[in-house]
Amino acid sequence: MLKLRKVEIVGFKSFCERTVVTFSGTGTTCIVGPNGCGKSNVVDAISWVLGEQSHKSLRAERMADCIFNGTTKRPPMGLAEVTITMEDPELAEAARFVFESAAEENQGPNTEVTEAGSTEGAEKSDVAPSTDGSIGDIDGERPIDGALAEESPAGPEFIKGKRRKKAADKPVLVVKPGEVVVSRRLYRSGQSEYLINGRVARLRDIQEMFMGVGLGPDSYAIIEQGRIGLILSTKPMERRAIIEEAAGVTKFKTKKRLAEAKLESSKVNLSRVNDIVVEVEKQLGSLKRQAAKARRYSEIRDQMRGIVRQMLAGKARELDGEAERISARLAELTAGWRN
Repeated sequence: MLKLRKVEIVGFKSFCERTVVTFSGTGTTCIVGPNGCGKSNVVDAISWVLGEQSHKSLRAERMADCIFNGTTKRPPMGLAEVTITMEDPELAEAARFVFESAAEENQGPNTEVTEAGSTEGAEKSDVAPSTDGSIGDIDGERPIDGALAEESPAGPEFIKGKRRKKAADKPVLVVKPGEVVVSRRLYRSGQSEYLINGRVARLRDIQEMFMGVGLGPDSYAIIEQGRIGLILSTKPMERRAIIEEAAGVTKFKTKKRLAEAKLESSKVNLSRVNDIVVEVEKQLGSLKRQAAKARRYSEIRDQMRGIVRQMLAGKARELDGEAERISARLAELTAGWRN
């Protein structure tokens, strides 16, 4: 079971400044204030970060209205961000017990080593801290930190300083064992992103994580004014959904529904593949006949070329013989005319 520990709100509805609401995790926490001070906005922020997609449920005309629109003294903001921190007490207690046991095991050998090494401290007095705060070498010739800082050029140090500054500007999210930190951001451009423990995630990941534990925009964990009477007056099937959510069945039913949807999609794709196979098989017979005709045409064309080649060769031989006879006759006639 997850317990709500902290809610951080900035730029969401009436929260123009970063507001942190801390919960003890035990007993009942009440938010008291006059009408219009933003009590319901805290609940809307929790519902929104858990994945609420209906702007009507958030009492807004559109999702962009959830971003602080500004006042006469404050400019509007371009980002709305809500972060909730939840903790599993059993897991946190188990992790704390493991860490304490590991610390106790590591502490025993260290104490023995320090006691044994204290007798040799006078002999190793060559290693002593220098006046400028750097640690000296064993021979006392050069300090480790100071000399390296003086020998390094100014250019690389400047670049390293810039890199270190940029790295220091990035916030580092430290999550304790058993804690879950979920964030949601909305920009005026319409872009939205979800984060789980500082890493970008999908809406489905958040829904699957909280599914079955009673957390979610439509679960029994968030009951606004008039919801109890609506639940009592609804149909049995609608009340059954709330009971299944409390029993932890909704998560498995949702997975079953998604698996059935994927299976149905696979069946549709398979039927399309079968239709394509049938159509290709119909074209296969025609293509086989065309291929047979093409092979027969190639064979007949080769035969025709061979026959034409033989005919042309015979014709060439006949013409060569005729040319020889005409040349001989011409030579005879020329010799008789000269005589």
